[in-house]
Amino acid sequence: MTQLDRVRPHRRIATALSMLLLALVVAWQSLAAAPPRAIDPQANPLRTPDTSSPRTTLESLFRNLEQAYRIGQDESQPAEATLAPLRRAKRTLDLSEVPRSLVNETGTETALLLKEVLDRVGLPPLDSIPDADTVVDKELEKWRIPHTEMVIHRVASGPRTGEWLFSPATVENAREFHELVADLPYLPGATPGLLEAYTLTPGAGISFYWAEHAHFPGWLSQVALEQALWQWLLALLSILLTLLVAYGVYRLARRREKRLASQGVKTRWPTLFALALALLLTNATGYFINSVVNFTGEVLFFKLRAFVILNYSLAAWIAASLLTSIPEAIISSRRLRPRGIDSQLLRLGFRLLALIAIAAIVIDAADRIGLPAYSVLTGLGVGGIAVALAARETLANLLGSISIMLDRPFRIGDWIKIGNDEGTVEDIGFRTTRIRTFYDSLLSVPNSVTTNATIDNMGRRKYRRVRTFVDIRYDTPPAAIEAFLEGIKEVIKANPCTRKDYFHVVLHDFGPHSLKIMLYFFVKVPDWSAELVERQRVLLEIVRLAAQLDVRFAFPTQTVAVENLPGQTMSPTAEPTDEQLLAAARQFASGGNAARPRGLGLFTPPAEEGR
Repeated sequence: MTQLDRVRPHRRIATALSMLLLALVVAWQSLAAAPPRAIDPQANPLRTPDTSSPRTTLESLFRNLEQAYRIGQDESQPAEATLAPLRRAKRTLDLSEVPRSLVNETGTETALLLKEVLDRVGLPPLDSIPDADTVVDKELEKWRIPHTEMVIHRVASGPRTGEWLFSPATVENAREFHELVADLPYLPGATPGLLEAYTLTPGAGISFYWAEHAHFPGWLSQVALEQALWQWLLALLSILLTLLVAYGVYRLARRREKRLASQGVKTRWPTLFALALALLLTNATGYFINSVVNFTGEVLFFKLRAFVILNYSLAAWIAASLLTSIPEAIISSRRLRPRGIDSQLLRLGFRLLALIAIAAIVIDAADRIGLPAYSVLTGLGVGGIAVALAARETLANLLGSISIMLDRPFRIGDWIKIGNDEGTVEDIGFRTTRIRTFYDSLLSVPNSVTTNATIDNMGRRKYRRVRTFVDIRYDTPPAAIEAFLEGIKEVIKANPCTRKDYFHVVLHDFGPHSLKIMLYFFVKVPDWSAELVERQRVLLEIVRLAAQLDVRFAFPTQTVAVENLPGQTMSPTAEPTDEQLLAAARQFASGGNAARPRGLGLFTPPAEEGR
């Protein structure tokens, strides 16, 4: 045997071991990837009832409620163990027209009511009830239990399309059907006391043990409005405790807000906390009544609707308070002027958001208690049109306020003119703009008028014009006039608030009793008060300048010429000849001895300075 022959068996063994290891790995992976084996369908709590025909729907209702009956009679089983079969029984009902807040309670109670009715009136033979093949062959859309008004129909739309369920009308009238047959005896094979045990069991589920062994004093077991007296007392005590705690916290929050307001801090956060706590307590009380008191029937439906309305009212209150508090927090944090346009615009935007939030809450609440959202929207639309027609002016003013806040033609503190009215803007509200006139009255102008009027915003001026006249006497020498004009120019230049690149100081006209000097200049000041101060400073400097130059201001005078006094005769004066007058006039022509076309050189007109 060669060396090669001795090596080959070892290679064959190694190859075989490798193949075996590979096979084990593949087998392990295939086992690991295989899905778990399904459990028995009857033991699966997630299974759904068979609703493929009227027969299977009835069988599902009876089978699941009988299972709940057996579990409820077992003392070792908790009441919650009946929830799965009760849920499956409820799924045999068409609850599409039941309000969302009532679906769970309505479904369970209706299934039990129908079982109670059928346990007394009975069903036809099972083979006479249409099965899946029969409904296809006969093209059935609904089937009525013989000699009753209970109908099982085929759902035509929605998430349960094609299933056979007890119709919405049957669900709605189930309690009435039960009242009509309540005095009839149970038939063989019934589940007697199932509905009563559900009613007496606290919380969800069914427990016959609780119904039979819950011993109360006789007066607590008395029934009023289909509920035991102990249920009424427990529910009222829980509601009263909730109201006391919620109201107490709310009053403390309001006191806290008033204390902070006295210190200059305005806030709504304590009230928001109190409202949130009230909402939490309300939900906890509703849960307690559902899980312990366990109202049934019409009282249950009234309680559910009342708590929905209460919860949504608190939610709307919280939304409104929160959305009106946010802009105040923003205004405070950014140090905006509380009555400025930015602040008003923030408030208006968040108030509109609050209205939208409240409308959404109202619509959702209406849907939960059974009012169609479409009808609510239609009602809100019609109501909105009615309000719009009845309050056209108010809406016009509101839209005007929005326009003012967006366009910002003026702001608080501006001096504006609107038509014949003028004054300082004191407040921009949602209906009117309030203007403090210069005789200290408060003028309220509707915003609809403001937006359509021509507004002269005197407060937005970069420069404020001063135009006035200085009257000096006719006997002022021309040289003094030119020096006076030049001095006034220097006064204007020296003032730090005047505009230096554009002003006029000129001898403007010959008045009836004076020479009129026009002053035309601008001051750069923030408001009217500063304008008056700077105007005063310039005028006072002019008065001092006039005193320095011995220029006298004129006042209205009249000169009376008397030809001769009594007893006196006027000596004749020689009148100048025409040649003398012409020669004197020619002295003012170009090159003449008296001509001074550019003045005396003391005054430079503004046009020569440039702008």
